Amino acid sequence: MGCSYFLLLLLLAVYASGLTQLLFSNRKEIRLLDAEPRRRNSSRIIIKDLEDVNFLDFYYDEQLIYWADVGLEEIRYMNINDPKSNKSIISTGLISPDGLAVDWMGKKLYWSDSETNRIEVSNLDGSYRKVLFWSNLDQPRSIALVPTDGWMFWTDWGESPKIEKASMNGDQHSRVAIVTHGISWPNGIAIDYDTKRLYWTDAKEKYIASVDFKRK
Repeated sequence: MGCSYFLLLLLLAVYASGLTQLLFSNRKEIRLLDAEPRRRNSSRIIIKDLEDVNFLDFYYDEQLIYWADVGLEEIRYMNINDPKSNKSIISTGLISPDGLAVDWMGKKLYWSDSETNRIEVSNLDGSYRKVLFWSNLDQPRSIALVPTDGWMFWTDWGESPKIEKASMNGDQHSRVAIVTHGISWPNGIAIDYDTKRLYWTDAKEKYIASVDFKRK
């Protein structure tokens, strides 16, 4: 089961110098694209010579880019204005870190691993690592957070593909599947915080869809 992408858009808006910008990865590089109509044809390289970066996120308060490199089996971060700050923060116990999200309120980092079948959390510097969910997971991938409500969401590519919702504190009783039908390889989830909708792509069925997660 595999797929190839020219660009893996992370649906991440970065607001700097009054401009709306987009961070994205093409697996080997992380680039920054101006979203302004007159400037959107150009992007600049922020980080290069990567192995295989599937997911990234941005912590605005500290201007930190976080990314998961499947090739290196590690999670790293870097201040967007200081290339020398590039640092590995999680380098053990990972095989295929396929999802990553920053909790900007609780100052935590969440990630999934589709090989270890775990969803974990740590401080933003990689310390105090903890496994939140490990049972009944089968290739968990993309992760999205709603820190204001304390909810997390993830996709699962396994025998019974689905999108699940659970408390960010790891409460096992809070876990529920919110999408189970009509999906095969759900990926690339993103949250619309204003309308309380969860968006996702399906790499096999080739569509983009959304669901009202407050009603699930």
